[in-house]
Amino acid sequence: MKKPEARDRLKPPRRVSVLSSASAVLLFVAAGQTTATALPAHAANWQPPAASYAASAPVHTTVTMDDGVKIAVEVVYPTDPSTGARASGPFPVLLTQNPYGAQRSDPTDSGTYFVQRGYIYVASAIRGTGESGGQVDWFGDRQGKDGADLVDWAAHTLSGSNGKVGLDGCSYLGVDQWFTAAAVGKNSALKAITPFCTDSDFYNDLTANGGIPTPFVAGIARAEPRGPEDDPATDPQSVTIAQQASGGSRSYNDAYWQALNVQKLMPRIVGNNIPALTEAGWNDLFPGGNLGAYVSAQNAYFHRPLTDPISSDDPVTGRYQAIVGPWTHGEHVNEATLQAIRLEWFDTWLKNAPTGMATTSTPLHLFENGANTWVDSAAWPLSSDARTYYLGDGSLTTDKPTSQGSDTLTWSTATAANTLTYTTSPLTKAALLDGPTDVTLYAKSTTPETELTAKLSIVAPDGTVTKQADGILLGSQRAVDAQESWYGANNTLLKPSHPFTEASQRPVTPGQTTRYDISLLSNFTRIPAGYRIQISINSQPPADFHFPVAPTPQELANLAGGVYTVDRSPQAASSVNLPLTTPSSATPSRDDWGPSS
Repeated sequence: MKKPEARDRLKPPRRVSVLSSASAVLLFVAAGQTTATALPAHAANWQPPAASYAASAPVHTTVTMDDGVKIAVEVVYPTDPSTGARASGPFPVLLTQNPYGAQRSDPTDSGTYFVQRGYIYVASAIRGTGESGGQVDWFGDRQGKDGADLVDWAAHTLSGSNGKVGLDGCSYLGVDQWFTAAAVGKNSALKAITPFCTDSDFYNDLTANGGIPTPFVAGIARAEPRGPEDDPATDPQSVTIAQQASGGSRSYNDAYWQALNVQKLMPRIVGNNIPALTEAGWNDLFPGGNLGAYVSAQNAYFHRPLTDPISSDDPVTGRYQAIVGPWTHGEHVNEATLQAIRLEWFDTWLKNAPTGMATTSTPLHLFENGANTWVDSAAWPLSSDARTYYLGDGSLTTDKPTSQGSDTLTWSTATAANTLTYTTSPLTKAALLDGPTDVTLYAKSTTPETELTAKLSIVAPDGTVTKQADGILLGSQRAVDAQESWYGANNTLLKPSHPFTEASQRPVTPGQTTRYDISLLSNFTRIPAGYRIQISINSQPPADFHFPVAPTPQELANLAGGVYTVDRSPQAASSVNLPLTTPSSATPSRDDWGPSS
């Protein structure tokens, strides 16, 4: 492996999420109504305004895009609470773009919280859904262009607008914000975005995991109300679904997915001068998925390599901030604290309110699991500290093995056919798990393909096991890009980056010892003294894996009946590289960035 440069040491994780038709509804959250507000302590000189207005009945209309497609929108205006008449304004506009329809019968709210505080709120149905024309696709430039057209309409045509626009929404409604911000160009009416509940790299976060496709896109498709001009059998989204299921080009990280990588969009977004506040959860569908966006935004702003880590001596800007809480997908987004934070962000950029929010030197806001406190940071990860443990006879030890040893896994279609578990002795001092983890396995297989999963847990003195992170790797996609990977102290591999392209694929040679580097998702957890660290290895994702995968027919054929022998000998010492540092590396925040549970 190529020795990394000093700045190539670390890099945030990607989590893949997969949704069934039923769970796909979790992917919409927009601004909900609440009357309570909460204020982070950093804005001591600014107070969120109380509700001054009521909200109008929704006004439905259409907006024509550059290619003639008509997009359906719903507009809600501030009104006089005593008379019900529209307030005189003008007001800034908040826009959300929804794949589940823009009508009030949908779970998407009209943004009442923001309307009551002096914003016009516009909800649009993306092309091919709801009442909008055109054919539905999976994000991308076309939806970005639609968003740019809607921003222009909201700024210059919409009655009551003062010409300033922000973007709001969670999940799919958050993701579209990135593409709109990349498409609006310089000197746009778009002044700020809040992509909540979003990730950074759709191939690695959502549509494949470890090089294995998921049925994520198909799940979303089943949840979308199709528009009058859309044909689900032929629309562009159906091409993606078919290719992933059959092992076509889009089952790999091909040019299509590269174009949807938010990290690669960031130079355009930063160049367009669009500030962004992101949010995700450690228990999200793609836990901590916005960390990649935070890193790439800061790096783009300061003209550094996009996927390099942010070290403690790197300059950062308050224009790009990220919140990662102890939450599941969309949890607490519409409640008092997070709504007040979004209001503060919009008031900063759309109303020039003196909030002080943009001047922070610590724009990354992390919930420290185990300590139950918030931490503000500029760097991610906070430290480059790393510790290597080697797999032993059921143990994890800092000593390399001195004798021969091995363990066996059998691949089958049954979940977790068998499990290999390795555990440390109790920690003598508390430690902070701070970032992504690598599990390096040396193994032989009887088949030309392997599927290996790893799970990182901590074990309390009473035996309670709590999962921290997991990961998976398709053996034929084991190639590692050293320049894109993250390394900790002493060049310890912490986040292996795999290309996952068709060109990088190479079969596993049966009977030959082969190295596999499994990337485990990031976490940020204080581990008390007396706790133990545990790694579990499976040939199938275990029942508590963060999402299912769906191998292609060819992958299944190559996996069938495989027996894996995991080596733990001096010549091929399987190991785990952990981003462990001292808890003192994290300084508690003065601010409340959201509920702790």
